[in-house]
Amino acid sequence: MTRNRTRPVRRTQSGFILLFTLVALVAVLVAGLSLIRAMDVGLLQAGNLAFRRDLVNQAERGIAQAVARFSGTGALTSEALRNANAPAINYSAVRLATNAQGVPTLLLDDAAFTAAGMTGTDLTDSSSGVTVRVVIDRQCTAAGDIAGNACALATSDGDRAADDRYRQVRGEAQPIYRISVRATGPRNTQAYFQSTVAR
Repeated sequence: MTRNRTRPVRRTQSGFILLFTLVALVAVLVAGLSLIRAMDVGLLQAGNLAFRRDLVNQAERGIAQAVARFSGTGALTSEALRNANAPAINYSAVRLATNAQGVPTLLLDDAAFTAAGMTGTDLTDSSSGVTVRVVIDRQCTAAGDIAGNACALATSDGDRAADDRYRQVRGEAQPIYRISVRATGPRNTQAYFQSTVAR
């Protein structure tokens, strides 16, 4: 008696699992690359914010230096000193020309700064690579005494006391001085800041 042995039927592989695995690997690779890219962008933005904050801090140093010129033994303590141009300290008794945003054109262009005769020293922080340039201009149309010139003046509000016995004498009108600061960073990025004082 002979027995017939039945052989198991072999199934041919179609490669579906391999194709599915390759698609899954590509999806994981794309997700990993986008995650790395998002991290790079996040780090770049955080660095830019920190860099801008440093420029703001450095510009505040320039504004503080300019305000100090108006008090104590500064170069602009008296009205007679403020009536004339003082290019050695980057001071103009006349309102400077500005661009559409109100930034003096002397700060925008180094050649214009030199042509105007400004020779004041810039503040330089060698550790951070930031250079700060300060320009002060009186908001008048001409140099000299403010009485004969058209000047932007700061006046104090009148005293609002209910009883005339307690009213204070109004302060005199004082000219306004614009302090403009350009902070230049290590990658030649620039930020502009302004403040005004009345003296």
